[in-house]
Amino acid sequence: MTNSEDPIDPSFLEQKHRHFDLLCSNLGLEAGLQENGPDYAIASAAAGNVRVFFEHERGLGGFAVGAFDDVRPLCSVEGLALRFPRIRVLSEGHQRLDLDEQRQFIEDHWSDLQVMFSVEHIAETRAWQRAAAAAYMERLAGKR
Repeated sequence: MTNSEDPIDPSFLEQKHRHFDLLCSNLGLEAGLQENGPDYAIASAAAGNVRVFFEHERGLGGFAVGAFDDVRPLCSVEGLALRFPRIRVLSEGHQRLDLDEQRQFIEDHWSDLQVMFSVEHIAETRAWQRAAAAAYMERLAGKR
């Protein structure tokens, strides 16, 4: 289901089919809203406490997560992956995950994500995300 008259970017459809639809099938996620506009598209699906988003902007795609009832993602999978042992770190110290690695991360940590986004722990998860976003902005501003 889409909520836009804009044409859907064929690269979004290809990436969505290859990565997001596979994740939905593997985890039994129920499809949610799909939205698109000029140069962007987003799809979501959910199960349990977690909603998974697949965002695509100007040809680049990525996964993000939020609580089941969220209409927008709380954080990217790459950002969330910082809370777990690193998969791979580039020479400058950053971790970059391709779409297959992002999908695999969600699958590997699905039970952890269910706890993080549960009613009992969502406040802690949101507080962590706010602190991580603030630290990132400080680094960009050169304060760290």
